[in-house]
Amino acid sequence: MKKEIWLGAAMASKDLGMSQATLWNLKSKKVLKAGIHWLYVTGLPKSNVKWNVEAIRQWQIDQTLIQEEKNKKAAKNISTFEAVGV
Repeated sequence: MKKEIWLGAAMASKDLGMSQATLWNLKSKKVLKAGIHWLYVTGLPKSNVKWNVEAIRQWQIDQTLIQEEKNKKAAKNISTFEAVGV
């Protein structure tokens, strides 16, 4: 049986491991994109919203990789206090 990728907020939240409030916040801040990460069920505002859990999971992966790369770059810029000329 094929798993549904477009889910309501409660199920998407559970599958993604984030709160419904976080989903709505990411939507309202336009971090998650219409038609990719979420959609209006009827295609019109004020209808129910469904969430594409596969696309959001990929977004989670991409954001994790970006943050880890920032951490690596920051770590390279940390001064060391190794003894010089020893």
